[in-house]
Amino acid sequence: MSRKSGMFFEAVVPVPLRSPQMMSVIHKELKKAAKEIKKDFSKTTRTWKHRPRMEMRIGAVKQLMLGGAALDMDVGPWEHHRYYDIYTYVDLGTKGPYPIPKPGNTTAKTLHFRWGGYGSYRAKTSRRVLGAKSGGPTGPMVSFKHVTHPGIEGRAFSETIAVKWNKKILHNAGRAMEKACAVSLHEIL
Repeated sequence: MSRKSGMFFEAVVPVPLRSPQMMSVIHKELKKAAKEIKKDFSKTTRTWKHRPRMEMRIGAVKQLMLGGAALDMDVGPWEHHRYYDIYTYVDLGTKGPYPIPKPGNTTAKTLHFRWGGYGSYRAKTSRRVLGAKSGGPTGPMVSFKHVTHPGIEGRAFSETIAVKWNKKILHNAGRAMEKACAVSLHEIL
């Protein structure tokens, strides 16, 4: 299984839901929550030069064969965006140290980057902080044929956002069910 950044919710409500109005209210409440979660993800890349596009997808509230309703929502960086991998490396981290280019690569170009020595790079993000500040490389432009990258400590953005929103989603789902029941004339027992 590949590692992936973002948040994914899937819930099954084991009661018959036949009212289109009820499903519409639940869908609207999920959409409100997804917009707020998307804002949290966007905060983590606010100062980045290469920002991945954030997406939110709300699945339709579907009837299941057994009479329940399935709800699902995905929020986070768009998996097919060109900067998705960068976000995943920063969010989940990388093992280190590792050589660049990979051993045996005879066609690799010379690496050019700004570097003022060890400790000259200031990260724009911090572990478990939903925000980004100014930072980046300092020093003159340098060129190397090979480097050893120290690895990236994962910032745990997805995990931090999931912890923040787990309780809120449960609260919002309860509120949505109350509204939906009022609209569709169902009762919560």
